[in-house]
Amino acid sequence: MTAELPLGAVRRVSRQLASASAIAASPFTGTQQVQDWGGRWWVYEIEFAVVQGADARRLSAFFDALAGPVGRFTFRDPSIRNPSGLGSPRVNGAGQAGTSLITAGWTGTGLRAGDFFQLGTGTALRLHRMTADAVPVGGACTLQFVPALRYAPANDLALNVVNPGVLLRAQGAIPTEIGRVDKHQFSLTAREAI
Repeated sequence: MTAELPLGAVRRVSRQLASASAIAASPFTGTQQVQDWGGRWWVYEIEFAVVQGADARRLSAFFDALAGPVGRFTFRDPSIRNPSGLGSPRVNGAGQAGTSLITAGWTGTGLRAGDFFQLGTGTALRLHRMTADAVPVGGACTLQFVPALRYAPANDLALNVVNPGVLLRAQGAIPTEIGRVDKHQFSLTAREAI
């Protein structure tokens, strides 16, 4: 299952970029060695406001349909606010890899460090965060971001900068706290479905 998580009741979001790395410290000198295997993925903790009645039943049914970590869902982080009027940015050149991307189709100011963009849709949907300002010149600019590209995007693939999302998978069953007067509260931990 790949569906979009309803945002109406989202109360709090915690987001982090996890990495596949390890630190080994010498017990004698305290010096450290860091091994970075290059993997990066988004981890979210999402807490929902108390909901009742039909809204509670719909949200509960959405989570039940995910079957814990079996299903995937798109989450459009309500804390992401990019500037508007950026044009129709797209990938400019096939076969790109790494943490930079040559793009075209920009208008306005471009993206700044800390802004987000989405590449792809469906199961190929990926969320990236800018690590440096990208100011368009003649409608073109090179983006610097994390995490690294997981696939080489096709030439002319559109970037979603207006309402970017991330494809997530719940880390386990999603509990429902049910209080008096049919009040339901949900919280979940999810990581990027890669």
